[in-house]
Amino acid sequence: MTSLQPDVTLRWVTEFDAATSASVVALVDCAAAGDRGTLGYASSMTAGQAQDFIAGLQRRVAAGDAHALYGQVGGMPAMSGVMALTAMPNCRHRAELSKGVIRPEFRGLRYLQMGLREMVRRAERLGVEQFVLDVREGSRAQALWKRLGFRTYGILDDYARVGGVRYNGHFMVQEVASLRARLMAGDATPVRRQGCLHA
Repeated sequence: MTSLQPDVTLRWVTEFDAATSASVVALVDCAAAGDRGTLGYASSMTAGQAQDFIAGLQRRVAAGDAHALYGQVGGMPAMSGVMALTAMPNCRHRAELSKGVIRPEFRGLRYLQMGLREMVRRAERLGVEQFVLDVREGSRAQALWKRLGFRTYGILDDYARVGGVRYNGHFMVQEVASLRARLMAGDATPVRRQGCLHA
């Protein structure tokens, strides 16, 4: 557990107790409600979807296939994100970032950088040298990740369907060392926005 300021705490979750599970689901629901389903859910998760989501995440974390970051500000759920590793020997230098969310009231306050720095530190400890992610074309998330130095290496047509509308998806990449340099240089300050900042 890392205490970054008197009221800010980030921790890597190893066991999803009821409180942590509910908080993580609420954060994902925040993005579903405010950002038109860009985290894979067009609306708040049903009880069954939430149970399956947490159970799947717990399995991956327990197996060492994923690392789940959770943050609080003043004791309130504020941010979460997942770094997934690959089991393929030739690709162990790469990790995928997903389900990253910051609650609206904490946007633009450098909590995003705090979370990403923690991701970078964990990645470096694990020998991960490259981050990849995928995001809906034209979304605020795409603009945010581009601002943070991620670049598109591929585009998938019909990546997502929400409300009968088809969206393309951008697959993005950045070297961990490059992201570290941006974060340490203060070059990644997020802009204040309505809704959640997310991956």
